[in-house]
Amino acid sequence: MQKILIIEDEKNTNLSLKLLLEKQGYEVKVVTNGLDGIKTAQDYLPDLILLDIVLPKMNGYLVCEAIKENISTKNIPVIFMSAKTQEEDIKKAHLVGGNDYLIKPFSPEQVNTIIKTYLKGESS
Repeated sequence: MQKILIIEDEKNTNLSLKLLLEKQGYEVKVVTNGLDGIKTAQDYLPDLILLDIVLPKMNGYLVCEAIKENISTKNIPVIFMSAKTQEEDIKKAHLVGGNDYLIKPFSPEQVNTIIKTYLKGESS
């Protein structure tokens, strides 16, 4: 079973993403701040990370940098999720190691498409 880590502090987004992904057979873990996100990524070693930018304790850019600098987590695809639509925000997400960028609000179809792009193979 493929594992997805969601690092997001917005409860409604967490709940809807978790339900959507579990329904498709993924194992999902949710954390609500940046520091816990880094620790959980290292302990849980997910197959993919969905990461918000605006987070308590540490922003998503710093979280992504820390994940990409760690030998055990550097190859995990990181998908940023944010309502920030400025080109510089999206560029910065890629500069710190983000693999892709979902603009909120996003549809279940957008989430499915992006996850299938990075998680090839079976989901159950």
